[in-house]
Amino acid sequence: MESMLHCTTTALRAADDVRRALETGSEHTSSSAEWQECALTIVDGVQALVAQSAAVSRYFWPARTKEPHLSRAARLRSGLDVTDDSPLRNRELRNLLEHFDEELDRFCRYLLAGVILPTYVGPMPIEPEIPTHLFRAYYTDVGVFEILGQRFEVQPVVDALHDIHNRLLQCAQTGGRIPYANER
Repeated sequence: MESMLHCTTTALRAADDVRRALETGSEHTSSSAEWQECALTIVDGVQALVAQSAAVSRYFWPARTKEPHLSRAARLRSGLDVTDDSPLRNRELRNLLEHFDEELDRFCRYLLAGVILPTYVGPMPIEPEIPTHLFRAYYTDVGVFEILGQRFEVQPVVDALHDIHNRLLQCAQTGGRIPYANER
């Protein structure tokens, strides 16, 4: 419970950092140094948030499909009312973050031509005439995080983390244990 609380707390702090940077960034032009700093805070924050969501995901859907991992995961899902349709279950995002070095190798292998941007924050661009390759991007108009060409909606992940965080806080305040489903 404490380990999951650490992950959810860290993720929600990152979400707050992103929100503040978006608000601050809206006051600056996209070419200013202030905006560039905000843009970095935004993509770093979103990446930290999704990395923590991957850590939380492992508690509920372990990579090892043997006992006692399966029993622990089922017990946590039941006790915290987390269903299999949770956005935290997304293996694509989790695997991308956990095996980032390998994905980066694959991504770079096919960069033949075009513009390469390490970071982009702004509205989702219209398909450019010249291929554009983004290492990390956050599309402010649709709330989508792109990393190495793969896109993920952020708000459903934040909402799921927030729900789990609140349930964990409630558990911590009522005896420090996760209830069984019939106790809720």
